[in-house]
Amino acid sequence: MQTKSGKAIHPIGIGTWLIGGGYESKAGAPYNGAHPAPEKDAAGIEAVRYSLSKGQNHLDCAEMYGAFHTDEVIGQAIKGSPREDLFIADKLWRTSLAKGLVRPTVEKMLEKLGTDYLDLLYIHYPFEDGPWQEAISQIDELIDEGIVRHLGVSNFTEDQMQEAAAIARHPIAANQMNYNVLYKVEVDQAFLDYCKQHSIELIAYQPVKRQEVLQNETIRSIAQAHGATPAQVALAWLLAKNTLPIPKATQKSHIDENVAAAELKLADEEISTLDRL
Repeated sequence: MQTKSGKAIHPIGIGTWLIGGGYESKAGAPYNGAHPAPEKDAAGIEAVRYSLSKGQNHLDCAEMYGAFHTDEVIGQAIKGSPREDLFIADKLWRTSLAKGLVRPTVEKMLEKLGTDYLDLLYIHYPFEDGPWQEAISQIDELIDEGIVRHLGVSNFTEDQMQEAAAIARHPIAANQMNYNVLYKVEVDQAFLDYCKQHSIELIAYQPVKRQEVLQNETIRSIAQAHGATPAQVALAWLLAKNTLPIPKATQKSHIDENVAAAELKLADEEISTLDRL
């Protein structure tokens, strides 16, 4: 995957969860409460613009995040940036998968983001109570029209990826998974091999558990050997696994830390040690 202009996607993406709101977990529905105070939106806009200034260009959004309000905040943040140099991904929630619902949902995403296309559109989760299979043909149509460039899935197992691929006319470009140096339950070597064989990019969400990696003596030792931080080691390990991590950061120091992780190269034995954590 690359931007519309052919520019490479920065190896460290921009996660946007909680920039612009959360969700109502008990109901399992998109967030319907009050949005963050305007000053919090302003801080989120400033953080994203700072990330863009550091060369990051992969923005990961979702319908669920603030019930489209995150899309609105990101739309304000990217004003003035060349759209063709950005890679914008968004995700469909369970309430927007059934027949006839994908197009109006994407149109709302585009309105909030202030753009006329998405680089990547995910099915957020293989919901048992959401007809995700019905969404695929609708996404295919949007790809045919250039409104969406790539089809993505999120939290899909290998079997579910195979099922989705059998339905879709366009290839699955990405699968977004909860994957990090301390959590490998959902992504094993067979999963990685399948993605590689089918040219599916693995996007890692929750790529850094800062407190947990900070407390891990093995990660701390490797970080010290490189003059790096534990968070940078966690990101470098994901990059060594040919994944695209999307950490969320609003502090400039954390953004700088994340971007610098792209330059950290771990030795093979260090990667093997981290594999065993």
